[in-house]
Amino acid sequence: MPVYNLNKILQLIVSLALITGCARSVTVLSDFPEPVVEPLPLAVGIRYPAELAEYVHVKDPMMDAEWTIRLGEANMKMFRALFAGMFDEMVELEGTTAGEGAAGVDIIIEPKLEELEFTVPRQSGNDQYTVWLLYNLRILSPEGSLISDWRVTAYGQQDEGSMGTSAEESMKAAAITALRDAAASIILGFPSAPGVETHLLPKQTPETDQAG
Repeated sequence: MPVYNLNKILQLIVSLALITGCARSVTVLSDFPEPVVEPLPLAVGIRYPAELAEYVHVKDPMMDAEWTIRLGEANMKMFRALFAGMFDEMVELEGTTAGEGAAGVDIIIEPKLEELEFTVPRQSGNDQYTVWLLYNLRILSPEGSLISDWRVTAYGQQDEGSMGTSAEESMKAAAITALRDAAASIILGFPSAPGVETHLLPKQTPETDQAG
């Protein structure tokens, strides 16, 4: 084998070893204000599964370091602020069984983060960190009957760090943008989400019914 080719191969092996050995870890922390919207006239029970509160995503993308992204605390802060502003009444349910502890609520919501995907500049060939989130909001009756599995996608992007900004900070900023995008999509889309409108209309139109 020519010496030139051997040197190239050795350089590639060393580069890959350095990348693989340099793991990156991000804990996403941020405050999320309550949305300034007219709350829907519903009493809603929220049941948070443990995997949402403890969510950790680990991925080893090709030609880049292994990434560990901890999103659990940010998930909880985002949803608690979101639901507190969206509804007239909101209570967190402690039970794990469908309908358990749900007396006095109109519907139950169980949010779940089904997927997190990301790309880094080394993968995509551009200068951006990108995060995609897929949430599933299970919407149930107070007795636990399924009304809807509503999937919400969200997207966040941040330019590669400059002027001392680290790769971890750029990834964190992209994840926070994706969380805020998810909150906006839920606010705008909830009234027309599958199966929801029929449960909202009786709460919204008593005066109209009396007038008729």
